[in-house]
Amino acid sequence: MVTRHLSSLHFMNAFSTKLDKALTNLSLVQFPPDAVRAMRKFSSTEVAELLGVTEAYIRQVSLKGQGPEPETTTHGKRQYTLEQVLELRLHLAEKGRKKWINPRRINGEACQIIAVTNFKGGSSKTSTTIHLGHWLALRGYRVLAVDMDPQASLTSLHGALPGFDYRQGETLYSAIRFDDAIPTDRVVNRTHIAGFDVICAGLELAEFETAVALEMRRNGGTGFLLRVSQALDQVSDNYDIILLDCAPSLNFLTLSSLTAATGVLIPVPAHMLDVDSTGKFLELAASYMQILDDAGAGARWDFAKFLVTKFEANDHPQANMQALMRQVFGEDLLLNAVAKSTAVADALTWKQSLYEVQRSRFSAPKTYDRAIESINAVNAEIEGLITRAWGREL
Repeated sequence: MVTRHLSSLHFMNAFSTKLDKALTNLSLVQFPPDAVRAMRKFSSTEVAELLGVTEAYIRQVSLKGQGPEPETTTHGKRQYTLEQVLELRLHLAEKGRKKWINPRRINGEACQIIAVTNFKGGSSKTSTTIHLGHWLALRGYRVLAVDMDPQASLTSLHGALPGFDYRQGETLYSAIRFDDAIPTDRVVNRTHIAGFDVICAGLELAEFETAVALEMRRNGGTGFLLRVSQALDQVSDNYDIILLDCAPSLNFLTLSSLTAATGVLIPVPAHMLDVDSTGKFLELAASYMQILDDAGAGARWDFAKFLVTKFEANDHPQANMQALMRQVFGEDLLLNAVAKSTAVADALTWKQSLYEVQRSRFSAPKTYDRAIESINAVNAEIEGLITRAWGREL
């Protein structure tokens, strides 16, 4: 009989402990326990771009003493906090000179719930979610991002949130479990970005899979699919857009997310293996959706779009694959693609989105410029999908 010397339990325990300690120490260097994480300030040029007005108009409003009073640097440049940008947006909206300068939804417009999903790891689901969420918040929307992945990458990107520890704090699972579920507003965390809240994830979120299996054994049916939808309904009046960062698997939690969603984004790198994996994801999802349709629980969406991520236009195989995707997906593939960029990788390493980092922090600012231009174009296209779902004429 062969005796193997390596204990699986010892291996997993030893390195999970070591890695957790190393990452915690690294996080403490970036965000010490007494540090207060804050959003960067915005120049009058950036504010004008965000509000869709001229910089001269912003300056004129400031000189007249209207709206918030910006900080003036030693060089005479005006800088606004994001809270002041929002205040200025609402001030200008009162004048009614520009339609939708306050883009928040109005009566008759339902909260948009967008699931970002694909079961291929590394397809940029979390990066897509965080950059879309932060951009929408900068645009004036009220945004809630929900981490649906027990690996909790979206949660990790927000550093140490006050009062939340995934080992002790309340995650989404606390609001969707079948026994003793708590009100959803108790698991919503405010972030350092005005208008952007987050519901965190943790390892306990994986318990939903077991809980659903037990619930189906006891009561049968497809009621479990409504757990996420019912939880989000409790807080949806507080938001214009809710983003669901799904796990890289088509499990019960992802199915519940797709049922709750009003729109779906499927990020796909333009590589053969990623596209092939996406095909299998769609095939498997279709088989599940058929079962749900037969049970009268099928999902209906305002839109579902594919998004090319990590794209290198000068890479011929990728260009060819994008052309194939365009041929197959047609109008269901977003026109814009997210360019592959070291700027994005650097920002995520710092646990920030590109919108949080000052351009001057990058050693190659033009790399940042290309990355932010690419992401802005994608996010603007997605915003167009949202406003069209609301029936707006821009």
